[in-house]
Amino acid sequence: MMETMPFDTDLLWTVMKEGGPYHAKGFLPKYAQWLEQTGRGHAITELKRRHPAEFGHGRPKG
Repeated sequence: MMETMPFDTDLLWTVMKEGGPYHAKGFLPKYAQWLEQTGRGHAITELKRRHPAEFGHGRPKG
């Protein structure tokens, strides 16, 4: 598909380099709360490790 595009850069990778899609940012704390309430809180530690800026710790990668 890239061969037929007028761009030399895949727009998906541009978005990923910018930290991911804007509409998906800012919801992790609420999602973590929901995981805890539904008995799946074991995943929260890993989410916080991978995305500290979403939880107000540190700066986003990039």
